[in-house]
Amino acid sequence: MNSNTENEGLACDLTTIPSSAREEHIVAAPLLFQTAQEVQELPNGYAFCFLNEPGKFMAIAKYIENERLCCSFFNFELEIKPNGGPLWLRLTGDEGVKDLLKATLLENDQDENVLKKLIQTGGDAYLDEIVEQVTLPDLATVLNKTSHE
Repeated sequence: MNSNTENEGLACDLTTIPSSAREEHIVAAPLLFQTAQEVQELPNGYAFCFLNEPGKFMAIAKYIENERLCCSFFNFELEIKPNGGPLWLRLTGDEGVKDLLKATLLENDQDENVLKKLIQTGGDAYLDEIVEQVTLPDLATVLNKTSHE
């Protein structure tokens, strides 16, 4: 992992999510990304395509609602294609954001300790345990190297 993803400014602070929603967010976020149908590389992040199926919009909205609190360095853009077309979630940001996304979602040989390095739990042993049990999705197989503009 490069130094950009180890930058404190790019650390996820779970303590900023309301305590009643933290555990669900930790577990639901990787599950959401596992359902991505396509991933496109952008100059400053990645775009994730999801089927427009019942409940998917609300799942993405809930993810954004919490993620914007703990990872305030992300830019979020949600595009809903017409006529039942797919949903596109674009996660972008300043320097280091793309590397962080690549390290957590797209690396085949993910560092087992990547979450420990990037997620701050405020010393909450229960949250530390949950984070340790989470399996990050490996979306490298769905990555489309063509930029989505």
